[in-house]
Amino acid sequence: MPTPTPPTIAVAGASGLVGRTLLALLAGDEWRAHPVIAYASEKRAGRFARRGDERIELRALPEAPPPHVDYLLSALPASVAREVVPGWRDAGVRVIDKSSAFRTDPAVPLVVPEVNAREISDAVRLIATPNCTTIPIAVALKPLLDEAGLVDVRATSFQAVSGAGAGGLRAWETELRGETDPASPFSEPIHANVIPVIGALDEHGSASEERKVARELRRILALAPLPVAVTAVRVPVAAGHGIAVEAGLARELTPARAIELWREMPGVVVHEDPSDPPTPLDCAGCDEVFIGRVRRAQHRDNALLFWAVTDNLRKGAATNALQILARWLKN
Repeated sequence: MPTPTPPTIAVAGASGLVGRTLLALLAGDEWRAHPVIAYASEKRAGRFARRGDERIELRALPEAPPPHVDYLLSALPASVAREVVPGWRDAGVRVIDKSSAFRTDPAVPLVVPEVNAREISDAVRLIATPNCTTIPIAVALKPLLDEAGLVDVRATSFQAVSGAGAGGLRAWETELRGETDPASPFSEPIHANVIPVIGALDEHGSASEERKVARELRRILALAPLPVAVTAVRVPVAAGHGIAVEAGLARELTPARAIELWREMPGVVVHEDPSDPPTPLDCAGCDEVFIGRVRRAQHRDNALLFWAVTDNLRKGAATNALQILARWLKN
């Protein structure tokens, strides 16, 4: 009896930072047997991308999905995803979308597998993945929520330039050479600087990145009324988002017990020594959420302070999507 061919996986937006990271991860042993198709814009069609040692030709994204494609990993911009993804879903392709296009749609699950894997089912054809800052916060908060309940969350994020895409990374690298990038996505120089606004401000002075994180956390944790306050800061780091979190809890939870819970959680690495916190360099190229500097908040009862950091192109983006796909394939 012939061995069945593994499902075919397509990557849309394969020439971008997240798309290239997806192709690199799809070269791993778990995915090696799967045929992979890489789609990009018409301008980049005909060029090549790498899947490990393999060179894959970039194809122009077709208007309709080919019949042999089973899964689509979409790293398209939100404006393009809104136009493309529904057609692929309706044609029977299972889609995991990395953009913000469907994150607020109540009919589309928003998934971090360590937190709400129950949302991944055969009945679903489209799954959205959260913002690259939301993911590590949600992973870190999940065991605290289950053990002691959550009252509120306050977070300050320190977000790498690659979170703004290839253009953000290119602008930083250009400034490192002492030059100016006229196409920089940043409102100020980013080299040797920090920018405490990411996205457009609303009438209350809240930036769009901050609103996204608050909204997505409530959805993923299934806590609609949860008070969440976020300050998002862009920092001159290539990759790796760090977040300082204050978690207000309904019941007492010691730092030692929180560390025990994180140790038991898949996908989490804990730095127990408070003088040796994890940094973006520690998590570069890794798939886990790293947690350190765990301590009681001195200004209020039943609150913990901690630091979380993750590679925003891996667990913050590509890895989270592939974890969803792996669970879908096992259903």
